[in-house]
Amino acid sequence: MAQPAEPTYTGQRIDTGDKWYQLFQKGVELGTWNVEKLFDEIGFEQDKETWKSLEPNERDQIRYLLSGFLDGETEVAGDAATNLSRAMGADCLEGNRQKEMYMTMLTLTEHKHTQFLDIYMNEVMDDQDNYTELDPRRGTRVPIVQTTGLGEVFEHQGLLTAKAAQTKDPVDIARAATNYHMNVEGILARVGSTAISRLPERANLPLLNYAFKFVSTDEGRHITHGVELLKELLEKERAGEPAYQGVEAGIVNTLYEDVPYMADFAYMYTDAVGDPLDLDIDSTLLRGGNLIDGMYNETLGCDVDYMQVMDRVSDRYEEITEWDLDARLEAQQAHYQQKRGVAADGGDD
Repeated sequence: MAQPAEPTYTGQRIDTGDKWYQLFQKGVELGTWNVEKLFDEIGFEQDKETWKSLEPNERDQIRYLLSGFLDGETEVAGDAATNLSRAMGADCLEGNRQKEMYMTMLTLTEHKHTQFLDIYMNEVMDDQDNYTELDPRRGTRVPIVQTTGLGEVFEHQGLLTAKAAQTKDPVDIARAATNYHMNVEGILARVGSTAISRLPERANLPLLNYAFKFVSTDEGRHITHGVELLKELLEKERAGEPAYQGVEAGIVNTLYEDVPYMADFAYMYTDAVGDPLDLDIDSTLLRGGNLIDGMYNETLGCDVDYMQVMDRVSDRYEEITEWDLDARLEAQQAHYQQKRGVAADGGDD
């Protein structure tokens, strides 16, 4: 990320020379794109026309891919970003006010990503029932996300960020930031965005592709936040400060815990769905592996066992390729329908 010129003015409560202040200002400059203006300026018409022209398996693959994004963005906007905002006031961190300022901008952009995806999928791909009325605050997860188990990463995220907000312990904050910024945004979102950037080769979806340029730019700043936060915690651990011991182990263990479930996202690229858009599972797994190596080992200086990561991914991949997706989806949808019936009868869902 290019560093902005350091301000010539200062505040009493805000350190305008702090890198977190600069990240906040970057968010002000770049993160204020207007979702509704995109809808008005580009419109849905071409995307709708293209969507209708696609084969059913092509539509399924795009829907599955965007469903993972929709549920992920909803989770981070609703719970994770709020909890991490609270954690930024922890005594173990420096530049708390600037960190808190940045997190407000991060939370705003996550809500905008949810705004775009929810409206886009409803307007363009209106043949998918998300069963949202079963949980009007957060929205019940899209069936494919719950079916594949990708939701396990988001469940883990909620648990870790809530704990970090409560304890404000450096190891807990490190684990929460690892799950959110490194795994969900640094790996899942970046791999998914790469796939979406390739869609024009097979499907003319101008609104989707243009919006994701903004989404990807936002996510890049979010990843920078996580990397810088983890560097700060690791530096104190490596300096021998007692309260920070266990930070690196927490980071690495969180990666190992999330990796098998992150592999579920790769299901959207496999022959099990026919891969009609030629997203290519092999290149997808390779990109994920390179991201892990680059962020964890090269950037943070952690000792991540690359083969252990790949073994966990491979084991999970072998498992999910044996699934009968249609049967699993039908079971999940039947479960939702049962819940809907109970709710309609006035029961406790």
